[in-house]
Amino acid sequence: MSQQRLLAAAWAAFLALPAAAGATEAAEDEARDEAIFGESTGSTEDASRDEEIFGESTGSTEDASRDEEIFGESTGSTDDASRDEDIFGESEGSTVVPASTRSEGSGGDGLLSSSQIDQRLDLAGDKLAIGGLLYLRAQYSGAEGTLVERDPISSPNLLDVYFDARPNDNLRAFARGRLTHTFAEGQATGVDTGVGGEASGADLDQLWINFNLEHRLFVTAGRQPIRWGASRFWNPTDFLNDRVRDPLAIFDERLGVSLVKVHLPIESSGWNLYAIADLEEASTVEQMGGAFRVEKLIGSTEITLSTALRKDRPWRVGADLSFPLWELDVRAEVAMLYGDEQRYWRGDFDLSSLENGEATLQERVAGVKLPEAWDRSDEWIPQAVLGADLAIKYSDEDNVVLGAEYFYNGAGTDDPALYPWLLSNGFSPLYLGQHYGAVYANATAPGSWNDTSFTASVLGNLTDRSFVGRFDYRVRLLTYLDFNAFVASHFGEAGEFRLAMQVPRVAELEGASEEQLAQLGLGPAMGAMLASGVDQPAPLLELGAGLQLRF
Repeated sequence: MSQQRLLAAAWAAFLALPAAAGATEAAEDEARDEAIFGESTGSTEDASRDEEIFGESTGSTEDASRDEEIFGESTGSTDDASRDEDIFGESEGSTVVPASTRSEGSGGDGLLSSSQIDQRLDLAGDKLAIGGLLYLRAQYSGAEGTLVERDPISSPNLLDVYFDARPNDNLRAFARGRLTHTFAEGQATGVDTGVGGEASGADLDQLWINFNLEHRLFVTAGRQPIRWGASRFWNPTDFLNDRVRDPLAIFDERLGVSLVKVHLPIESSGWNLYAIADLEEASTVEQMGGAFRVEKLIGSTEITLSTALRKDRPWRVGADLSFPLWELDVRAEVAMLYGDEQRYWRGDFDLSSLENGEATLQERVAGVKLPEAWDRSDEWIPQAVLGADLAIKYSDEDNVVLGAEYFYNGAGTDDPALYPWLLSNGFSPLYLGQHYGAVYANATAPGSWNDTSFTASVLGNLTDRSFVGRFDYRVRLLTYLDFNAFVASHFGEAGEFRLAMQVPRVAELEGASEEQLAQLGLGPAMGAMLASGVDQPAPLLELGAGLQLRF
């Protein structure tokens, strides 16, 4: 063979090398993944990207449909679902053309054609999605007996940015960070659920890896969102979150929890089994916690049993139940706490003696009546929720959903006079009293308003007979831009939802040490409250508006 022919053959082989290498590499990757994970199918655990990313629940069907009922189409709607296809090429479910069947370029030289190169770039782009949420909002809070121009305003804004990597159907890595900034730093007069943070800051919301073994065992490790419970307003079985969910918030703004979650679905018999290692704020092995959850679907009834245990925290066991009853969708939760070592309080709380200007500090403090600590570590403390929804169809395509919920909180108090003391000792709002109730009505896309939803809600502390009513409006302005607005009113008796606090200021306690406060029978929290004094008027009205841009 001549030298020219040898050169031509070598050059042709070199040009064909990328296609052959690509085919070999793809075949090897595919064979390796199938050997480890089995045939590639969609994971049951991997719900739609937007639902998982932007806070919608990945729990029961009832939880996943909550935002759809209240605010219209979920983030998994047709418009949003096509976002990844528009930006990143074909969706993750697209069919990958095997290397062995790819056609060569028109010249027959083994080179990829322009369309094939574009296709490969699209497929590579599908492996990593980058997006986020920008939420700008403003709120006004008016209180009784105050001037409108002096009432506080606030603008707690947030930016979430995520990276969602899916090398194949068996592996997924996800990271989401959050930037928060408050343009106006006024303190709202409503009930603080503890969701808010600093005026400005950065947080790691999620950082986790998900994989499966033979499509039978699904593992998610890292900081991840989790919420248990079937109820709408109160979730006593939500054992793994330290902060309670704000039931009136547009979406759940709580940060993720550091967990290792193992999920074993048994689809043939309708079982889901979960085992969880709780690593949140654990610095040693003994500080780690554990949780277990069992879900069973019997016909149209979903039953869930769960438990969680961790050192220095109570043992928690709970059950969820949701089922249809005639035209109603009924849901219930029951939780029991045992070994709760936090201090409970009972007795009188009276600070009137501090206003006696003629007495000495010791005499004034001696006349103060403070509650006594109550140890309930050897008791089973119950919490239970019962609720139901009714969908009333008023046209061929539209309905209005009416619902109600009752919550019994065995860990709460039946004495509203103790509220200032309890709040200074760390009790959670919405779980302060013993008896609560809520009603709501929702109209999603009524009539020709297909991008609009309306929701009216009333929450009440039935123990002290204080209430807050709220009306929410939400509309999709553009494909990725939503506008929401609300108005809330506080009414009823003086209590949790109309909480007015007057604590006299004791100037002599300013700068007092913990030892000095202890000699007077006061704790640090109460001492700080008395040193500065408190004059908080009861909340009356709240107004808010926001813009959500998803990208």
